[in-house]
Amino acid sequence: MKLDGRLSIHAVVDEEAGGFGAMEAVRRGLLARGAIITEPTWDKVIPAEGGLEWVRVTITGRSGHAGFRYNDIFPQEDVPGRLQPAINAIELANRFLNLLRDFEQARCRNNAHPLCPPGLATINPGVIHGGVGLGDDGLPLIRTNPAMTPDKVVIDFDYKFLPHERSADVRAEFEAFVKAFAETDPWLRSHPPEVQWELGGLHFPPMDTPADHPLVQALVKNHSALTSVPPKITGFDAVTDAAHYAGAGVDAVIYGPSGDGFHGDNEYVDLASLHRTVKVVAAAAIAHCGLK
Repeated sequence: MKLDGRLSIHAVVDEEAGGFGAMEAVRRGLLARGAIITEPTWDKVIPAEGGLEWVRVTITGRSGHAGFRYNDIFPQEDVPGRLQPAINAIELANRFLNLLRDFEQARCRNNAHPLCPPGLATINPGVIHGGVGLGDDGLPLIRTNPAMTPDKVVIDFDYKFLPHERSADVRAEFEAFVKAFAETDPWLRSHPPEVQWELGGLHFPPMDTPADHPLVQALVKNHSALTSVPPKITGFDAVTDAAHYAGAGVDAVIYGPSGDGFHGDNEYVDLASLHRTVKVVAAAAIAHCGLK
C-alpha cells in the first residue's frame, strides 16, 4: 500500500533565530494541506499559537548640554539670547513606557483565547538605547556621555498577540496608541515617534487550527491508542516554525517529545518519548493522507 497523498519532511535550518529556514521553504511554495511541527510538547497536542512581532519605536527629542539642564526644566525668563531648551528623549521614553504598560495591561485583560494562558497578549520592552544622533544602524551615535542631553531613544519590543488576532489589526492598534501618546505633548505632535515593524526580518503569524481538525484529532487518537492516556489539547505560549506555515494557509499543529534544558548547554530530548512521538506522527500522517 502507498499513501494516497504527498508526505514531505522539512528539516530546515535557523529555527532559533526567527525561522528563516521555514520562511524560505514557504517562499519556495513547499506547502501542504497540513503540517505537524515536532517541537517538544510533553505529550500535548497544540493547535493554537499566538503571533509575534519585533517592533522598534524611535523617540526624538532635542540635544543640548547637561550643564544647561536648568534652562530645560526650570522656568527661565524668556529674554533675547536665551539658549534654546533641550528636550530629553530618555524622559520622553520614560513617559511612553509608563503609558505603554497601562496599554499592555488592558490588552491582557481584554483579550483571551480558550487554549492559551491568560494575559498572553504582552509587549515586552527588551532593548533600549539612548543618546545623541542616529547612525546608519538606526541606533544613537553617542551612547556613553551623560553630559549630553539625549535626543534619540530607540526601544525594541517583543510584541505577542493571540492566535485569533490578525497582525494587521494588532499593528494598527499599536500605531494608534503611539499617535495618541504623541498628541499629549506639543513637541511630540510635531516630532512623532517612528514605528518600524519586522525588525530584523522577524514576523511570526498566528496559528489557530480548530481543535476538531482531522489532523489534530489524528494525533489525539493515535497518542491515546499508544499510551492509553488522552493528550491535553492546549495552546503554545511561545512561537515556532508552525507560524510560517500557518501564515501561508497551511493547517498546522505542534506535537513532539519531552525534554529539558532548552536554549542551554544541556538541552536534551527524552529518547523514549522521541520513539513514541515518531510512532504517533507516522500513524497520524497515514490517517490524514489515507492509503491506496
